[in-house]
Amino acid sequence: MNKIPVAVALAAMLVLPGCNEPPPTPPEARPVWLEQNWTAEQRQWYHHVSQGTATLPVPYKWFMALEEPALRPLGQPALFSSSAYLRRWGFIDSPVGPGNPGGLPVGFAIDEQHRDPNTGKVSQAIGLTCAACHTGQLRYKGVSIRIDGGVATIDLPGLAAALGMAVAFTEYVPGRFDRFARRLLGDDASLQDRQRLKGEVSATLAMFQHLKSLDDTVKDQSIAEGFTRLDALTRIGNQVFGLSADKPANYRPTNAPVKYPHVWTTPWFDWVQYNGSIMQPIVRNAGEALGVVASVNLAGPAETRFDSSVPIDTLHRIEQQLAGPAHPTAGQAFTGLKAPRWPEELLGAIDRQKAAKGQELYVRHCQNCHLPPIASPAFWDPRRWATLPGSETAYLKLKLVPISHVGTDEMQARALAERKVDTRGMGLNTTLWTPDAGKWTDCSPMPSPLTDGAELPYGAALGAVVQHTVQRWYERNNTPPDLRRAMDGDRPNCLNAAMAYKARPLDGIWAAGPFLHNGSVPDLMALLSPLAERPKRFHLGNAEFDPLRVGPVTAPFEGGFELDTTIAGNSNRGHEFDDAPSGTRGVIGPRLTPDERAALVEYLKSL
Repeated sequence: MNKIPVAVALAAMLVLPGCNEPPPTPPEARPVWLEQNWTAEQRQWYHHVSQGTATLPVPYKWFMALEEPALRPLGQPALFSSSAYLRRWGFIDSPVGPGNPGGLPVGFAIDEQHRDPNTGKVSQAIGLTCAACHTGQLRYKGVSIRIDGGVATIDLPGLAAALGMAVAFTEYVPGRFDRFARRLLGDDASLQDRQRLKGEVSATLAMFQHLKSLDDTVKDQSIAEGFTRLDALTRIGNQVFGLSADKPANYRPTNAPVKYPHVWTTPWFDWVQYNGSIMQPIVRNAGEALGVVASVNLAGPAETRFDSSVPIDTLHRIEQQLAGPAHPTAGQAFTGLKAPRWPEELLGAIDRQKAAKGQELYVRHCQNCHLPPIASPAFWDPRRWATLPGSETAYLKLKLVPISHVGTDEMQARALAERKVDTRGMGLNTTLWTPDAGKWTDCSPMPSPLTDGAELPYGAALGAVVQHTVQRWYERNNTPPDLRRAMDGDRPNCLNAAMAYKARPLDGIWAAGPFLHNGSVPDLMALLSPLAERPKRFHLGNAEFDPLRVGPVTAPFEGGFELDTTIAGNSNRGHEFDDAPSGTRGVIGPRLTPDERAALVEYLKSL
């Protein structure tokens, strides 16, 4: 039998599931970064600053030396790290510069001294930072319109599976290891060094095989995430309570994907996450870092329990750059990262007459939940801003809408409200805060400290782990009380597991498609249409933009991800404008005529 097909078959069996050929490399496009109140230096830092993560489980130098997992009979495959290959997974090109010596895409970061607190091993790790999931691009007429804090179009699970495949090809496909070894060790490497490297490749492949075995235990209940989406909440729990804590029984299926959220103005919200579950910014950000594989000691030596590789001071600086230097109510304007304005010179002029009619519809049908436009005096009414327990800082009060009313897919909220985890042996012993019944901003300490248990509520357990991790960093770095308070965002670690989703202001919403929290509605025109007129299936992964419907182009294309809205977790129901009896679940307003929809979409472009 031919050796190459055998090698490919072995590689396919040994890596993570779901590794499909990505779309072809998109054509070159002229990059244009929209003005959002950041300097070029701030943007470059945000794009590549490390959160202490080792998301990609190979050393940085390996990542730069591996080849793409493809067979090229007439020539050598491209490097896995090439911009052309990573662009196929939705990543955005970024130039060589500070923090990015290899010219990797936006969101890739090097942790030069990544220390695993479980083993003490120090390595040069490669991971993802905030910008990987929260930087968007829209392609239109040969221009790549790039948006800081926007919705990423990446397929992160697909990239991880392809990386495992690349390691498998290095192990099995003739010629791959020799080229890999020459890139890392040089032409004159000793046989001993080559054998050592060969053993490390085999061990790394075994690690990918272990991850595959865990995913295999839950694959029948998991659903595909694909481009633009990730079941982040479940994956954070799997990483923290399944892998970091070495408790495989805590592993759960990924069945509640959400689109990557846009994050401008987010630091000033009273609650964040789609289901309004987290209040304190440092807990939100440190939890995210642990989810994308920052190292933390949850199963290693007890004397270093909750030590981690997370740089809490860096996370605080990221939050400050997003938030801005001044409280927004002082000048009735956000002073950090701002929402992008519709670029009329690139996407066409806004029809102001039509938008004026749309504004009337917005006041009538949208403003009650999504608040007045941020450019209006009504948005800055002091009654919309509230100080939190023990805080001197006012935050914007957002409306949390019960799922029983808005009617959108409930899987993401259920993932937090219903999941249980086993934390025995971790050493949890801390006080959390929870909202008083029916009063989202009124938080009180839990009646008793949260301690280890066999079936702790997932949200509370995650909040406790992250709180311990943050406090451990404070203690090891002798952080004074005033600075701790500032890093905490001057608010308690209040956690909420309600069956509700938050309604945020709609500034920049034109650039945040697809829509609903799970990305199940492709564009604004479909969102304002009755359920029967929303597409049941469409494709994600194409950054091409439709300025008339205002959302990504979703026609089928090679390598694209087909989103099937008939699957639980992908439902496109809810948030509907349709004629129905009062109180009908999911119907939030009357049916809009095509002209009314077009007018409202035109107005939303202007926000």
